[in-house]
Amino acid sequence: MNPNLRHLEVFRLFSRIMSVTETARLLRITQPSVSQALRDLENQLGVELIIRGQGPLKLTANAELLLKNMEDVLDNMQALRERAARLRGEQDNSLAIASVHPLTSWILPQALGRLKGSHPQTRIGLEAYSSREVIKHVQDRTADIGFTFLPVENLDMVVRPLLTTAMVCLLPKDHALAGTVQLTPEALENETVITFGQQVRQEFDVRLSFERGNEAGRFLTTNLSVVSADLVRQGLGIAITLPFVLTPRMTQDIAVSAFRPEIRRSLVAIYLKKPGLSALGKAFLAQVREETRSFAAHLDSLGLFVKPG
Repeated sequence: MNPNLRHLEVFRLFSRIMSVTETARLLRITQPSVSQALRDLENQLGVELIIRGQGPLKLTANAELLLKNMEDVLDNMQALRERAARLRGEQDNSLAIASVHPLTSWILPQALGRLKGSHPQTRIGLEAYSSREVIKHVQDRTADIGFTFLPVENLDMVVRPLLTTAMVCLLPKDHALAGTVQLTPEALENETVITFGQQVRQEFDVRLSFERGNEAGRFLTTNLSVVSADLVRQGLGIAITLPFVLTPRMTQDIAVSAFRPEIRRSLVAIYLKKPGLSALGKAFLAQVREETRSFAAHLDSLGLFVKPG
């Protein structure tokens, strides 16, 4: 006999608190119902899960081994329910977010903190992807809202501009070029340049700025702007990256200069026209806009190009 999902839910909660009374109270059912559900699950699995005796109830070794599989089943069922709800256009108190990596260091965490303050019961998922993957997840409805860079060539999506900015150079504070307002490829001729991997569009634009873009040992690449900043701290080179890594804490130990020729990138929020954004999604987007304006003011104070959406 296959295990009943309700029985799995009862057992998962019981395994965490090890109390039939408390499990019944939290699930708002009777204690005999909890005890019966636990016995039924044991019968369905054909395995003893609970050691019953004179003392407190304990889980058997078999229960400990099966618990992870039960967790996976229940988590997958929850994901299935949420996916089906999105396909029906019924977005309740859950929000799935897909974003490019640079926003996960400051803007989105700040916005999520505000959202959780006003909607504490909200179930939130935040996943980081490449720009193209963000678009795909929104298109497939595995994400309610996405944050990515233009271009977005999908007529089924609403595209909301958030911020346009330009690539910058990150340097160690004690570097000879630190304090230079603008840095060019000529100024970086004798430097190791840290950039994104070649699958990223801005990497291609950066390489075009250098006459000897394929010179052996000239470039050190990474796929994350946060990692590029860490490499700068270790004195491994000068990074050319998007400025979203420049949180207030980040600028305490890293110098920043504008990069020329200017390479601009426009950040946008995207979601499907149908079913559109839920009330929760709209509230979150409003928080992101507020954090984006605050971050734009921070970049402006550093003398960097920024144009709020």
